[in-house]
Amino acid sequence: MSELVVKVAKIKEVKIHNNAEKLEICIVNGWQCVASKDRYKADDLIVYFPPDTVLPETVTDGFGVSSYCQRTDQGMRIRQTRLRGEPSFGLIVDLPDNVDWKEGQTVDEYYDAKKYEPPVLGRGGDILGHNHILFDKFTDIQNLRNFIDIFEDGEEVICTEKCHGTQIRLVKIQENEEELFFAGSKNHPRKKPETEEEMKSHFYWYPYTLQSVKDMFAGLKDQYKVIELFGETYGRVQSLKYGLNGLAFCCFGLKLDGRYVDFDERVEICEKYGVPVVPVLYRGPYSLEKIKEVSEGNTQIADVVQIREGTVVQPVKERSHPAIGRCILKYVSDTYLMGKHAERDTTDA
Repeated sequence: MSELVVKVAKIKEVKIHNNAEKLEICIVNGWQCVASKDRYKADDLIVYFPPDTVLPETVTDGFGVSSYCQRTDQGMRIRQTRLRGEPSFGLIVDLPDNVDWKEGQTVDEYYDAKKYEPPVLGRGGDILGHNHILFDKFTDIQNLRNFIDIFEDGEEVICTEKCHGTQIRLVKIQENEEELFFAGSKNHPRKKPETEEEMKSHFYWYPYTLQSVKDMFAGLKDQYKVIELFGETYGRVQSLKYGLNGLAFCCFGLKLDGRYVDFDERVEICEKYGVPVVPVLYRGPYSLEKIKEVSEGNTQIADVVQIREGTVVQPVKERSHPAIGRCILKYVSDTYLMGKHAERDTTDA
């Protein structure tokens, strides 16, 4: 899950709101937020609270926005809305008086801001109480709208479809003469079901029942001690079901002996063994406008009429950045964020 990013930011651009004389559209990082006309201008420093920020009610009362927030047991949740036809994401406020804050300064503690935690998907009854040291977690994928400068304009990037299911990780570890197999959710290893038939209905062990996944682990075992396959189980998991009553799987990451495999190598290995991969929506020069464009549209994961959740963006060659670590970011579509499915989101344990 992406982290909460509440920072002092600069308004990048102020645009005309075509449907409201008293409103304008402010662009902050990769977000747009509707504000009162003539309240802000380009290059003004403000504090920006992205959607799913949770604030104490005393703070939202002070801003005069409590009636626009969602009241939750975690606090007052800032959301997205549509104002006179234009999407508005999050909240812009003036800097407090008598502060010497700089652009980029993190200020979540000042406001006691927290990240909203959606309901947990499923049950945690099969969580193992221990974890093998080589059973890694996948990279926490940050929101590209908060980090629009991680990729340089014109840098070659790959945009894959963001699959709406539950993240899973599978690992085979060669330990002395023994082969160890694990499956897990984002944060926890899960107990192995007693039979393969039970595995077929288990979110996290299901991919082990696929012949293609079995073939991959068997085909790579002589070359690598630790094989980690990351992907998404989808179907009867979230509100976007891709026309399925059961489960399906697609791969979005592969780690061999502790090394994340570059995109092209990963796809080549998956295609060799027939392991499904997330669809590529775009490959070419990076621009924020292009990322926004490819985040929208019908899903390519299945042959059904269904919106796509968004896109995941990464470089052709694995690299890191001091602001986020490994370079991989998500851009959730406006259509998804403004629709009913975002309200039904769950998170994984």
